[in-house]
Formats: sequence, structure tokens, C-alpha cells
Amino acid sequence: MTERTELAGAPLLGGNSDIGFEFGAVGTLTRFGEGHVPYLFNMDLVLAASVNSGPAGAEIAQQNYLLQVDLPNLIPERLRVKLTASFQRTVDQGYFGFGNGSSSVVPDAVMGSPGLYFQFDQREAVLRSWNRVAWQPPYQWMFSTNFRYVDPVTYRGSRLERDASMERDFYGLRELVPLALGVGVGYDTRDNEFFPSRGAFHHVGMKFSYALPARGSVRYGEAGSVLAWYVPVTGKLVFAARGVADAQFGHVPFYDQYTGGVFQTFAMPGGPEGIRGVPLGRYLGLIKLLANVELRALLVEFHLLGATFHFGGNVFADAGRVWRDYHFRNTGDGSGVGVKWGSGAGLYLQWGQAAVFRAEFAYSPDAADLNPHFPLGVYVAEGVMF
Repeated sequence: MTERTELAGAPLLGGNSDIGFEFGAVGTLTRFGEGHVPYLFNMDLVLAASVNSGPAGAEIAQQNYLLQVDLPNLIPERLRVKLTASFQRTVDQGYFGFGNGSSSVVPDAVMGSPGLYFQFDQREAVLRSWNRVAWQPPYQWMFSTNFRYVDPVTYRGSRLERDASMERDFYGLRELVPLALGVGVGYDTRDNEFFPSRGAFHHVGMKFSYALPARGSVRYGEAGSVLAWYVPVTGKLVFAARGVADAQFGHVPFYDQYTGGVFQTFAMPGGPEGIRGVPLGRYLGLIKLLANVELRALLVEFHLLGATFHFGGNVFADAGRVWRDYHFRNTGDGSGVGVKWGSGAGLYLQWGQAAVFRAEFAYSPDAADLNPHFPLGVYVAEGVMF
């Protein structure tokens, strides 16, 4: 592999009535070196914020800042370290209560703003590491550490404010510093990490979390697995499938009950990394199952300003379910099978070798339920989803 540096980036534009006008950019810098697979290092940067009107005029509302550094050969052929530092403020973070059957209907007698009833203001700073130690290829030992500062703020009259005052075992509605350690095993036979066309990437493990101050009573464990396969179909067409299982136990804060993952924490079941189309935070529970299937391809190659680009797309279908607890008969989970789903299509742009950007559009009954005039989830992100 020849020594070279690849730099790529893309703008981020969006917004809605809750967050105002959102703008920003995502960029990636990759250094390739002789004998270094997949690269010598990679750096990803996300800078995004929104401007909305406030009591004193225009103010910064939504914020998302992230810096990620991947060092695959910190100890050549032995130790890989990925470090992430981020800060997010999400002024319209969703909270609809616990369980697979939680309602999205605003009660008539709401004291605050009906538009804020199912929302809260989430603020979170994160320092995270994901460490992989070569074992017997393609197997790896995996370790993760997480240091967070979390400060959720309720809106007056919101569902979150109501539940926190009524639920007996409600955790997380205060400033906390959760610390976590994860350990497990990985299996990786992908032909490449940027846009895999064959092989598999599996990892299973457990994570243990404890939050300061201790009087917040947040301490819990989590067991999870992510199994992903990639199969070439014909020509450049690739079939990709993923299954995710996640189970939490103990005193779990409410905001961690719409996330999962021992080594890479992501929102599930809803959101851009889970069931696309289902709003982020729509369903909360201790147990989550998720499945994704995609047909994806990079179809067209072209050159511009000395760089090589590939353009393509995907079609996908996602499905999953949550359970509030281990009784499996909680009234909050509703009745019937209760599978939530989303489907759609997207576009891929590969810039050079390491930078892949995607834009996806997903329909879900849950999106239609919350916004019948625009029943779609729209996602712009870096990299394939899995």
C-alpha cells in the first residue's frame, strides 16, 4: 500500500421547528502507510449546531461535536485503540415512557406546551475508548471504557417530569458521571472495513456501569451481541445483514434504556443506527432485539480534482422490539407480537478509499404516527450503518 493521506468532508444541513436551522460539517482524515492495515490512523470530526429563537433572540440550541481517532497499529499486529470525545445537546430528545406499547398521544390536560410533552433537553459529554487485542486471528479480545457527564433537563408538564414523580424506581434525572467498563470477544473476517462485500464482523460482551455521585443509585450491567454478515450477490451488489441483542439489568437510568451496545453505544431500537424511521427515544426497555437487512452497491466510479469517487445506494428493511423488564408480561409492552419496523432507501458516496458518506430516507408507522404530513426519517452520516 502506497503512503498517502486522504482528506474528505461533507456539509450537514437540516432543522425543524423544535431545533431551528441546523448547520455543520463532517470530515475525515486518513493516513495510509506501507504495511499498515487498514491504515496508519484515521480521524473523524463532526461539528454541528442549530440556531433557534429564544427569549433574548437567536441562540444556539442543538449541538453535536465529535472527534474520533482510530489507531489500528498502536502496537503493530497486537493492539488497536479507537478514542472518541464528544458533546451533544439535544433539545428535542424524545421520551414516551417505558415499554414496547408506550403511547404517543398527548393527554388533553397537559399543563405545559403540548409540543414539548414527549421531549426533554439532554446534555451529554463522553470520553470513550474501544480497544482490540489480537488473539488468534480472526478472533480478538475487546475492551471498552466510558467516562460520561450527563445532565437531562425536563420541560414543565412533560411526560418525563410526570413519570419521574410517579415511578418508584426511576433513575437518571439528575447530574451524573457514569463510568463503565466493557469486556468481550470479537470475530472479524471482512474483506475491508470501509464498504465490506464479504465476510463477517461479530462481537459479544458485557459492560458494567457505576455513576457518581453514589446517591443517584445508578449502577447496572449489560450483556450484548452484534452479529453482522456480508455476502456478494452479483456484480457489485452486496447483501448485508445484522442482528443485535442487548439486555440490561440493575438500576439503569432512563436515557440508557433507549441505547444498546457494549463497545459501540448507539440508539436502539429507533434512530439512524437502529430501526431507521422509528424516532429516536420512541421505545425504552431493558431488553432489545433488532434485525437489519440491506442490499447495497457502489455502482459508478468517477474522478474529480485528482480524487477517485464511487457512487451508489441501498435499499433496506429494519425490525425490532423492546421489553420493559424480565417479566415479559408488563402492561407497558402492549399486546401481540409488537414488532416495530422501518424500510427505505439511500445513497452512498465513497471519497477515496476510507471516506464513505450516506444519506438515507426511511418510512415507519411510528414516524407516520408522530408526523403524518412527513412520515419519514432522514439521516445523513459517515460510513455504512454496519
